[in-house]
Amino acid sequence: MRGWTAAVLLALGGACATARPLPAEPLAQAEAEVRAAQEIGAERVPEARLHLQQARDTIAAAREINNDDPDGAARKLDIARAQAELANALAREQIARSEADQAHAQLEALRTGKVSGGGAP
Repeated sequence: MRGWTAAVLLALGGACATARPLPAEPLAQAEAEVRAAQEIGAERVPEARLHLQQARDTIAAAREINNDDPDGAARKLDIARAQAELANALAREQIARSEADQAHAQLEALRTGKVSGGGAP
């Protein structure tokens, strides 16, 4: 009896301890997009920061449900990748707008003759 109980407990413990790994390719893609958004500066753009956090949360949710619903976890990873891509695009848009504003200000300064920078008049 004692051997049988130990075998059952061992089997149950082994079943609980074996977590199914997340699909490698979708996980790698989602995590790469999150890193890319972080590197471009998505944390500094409020709307991008929101989508970046949603991507992180969705990856965490995929990890949580993976054992019970691997297909659902894979879908969540696809969603996380898309959220991170959106964060990346929003951050890039903000950078482009800032650069355009700077260029416009420089152009306007040239037009009005108010050039800064120590050049000869």
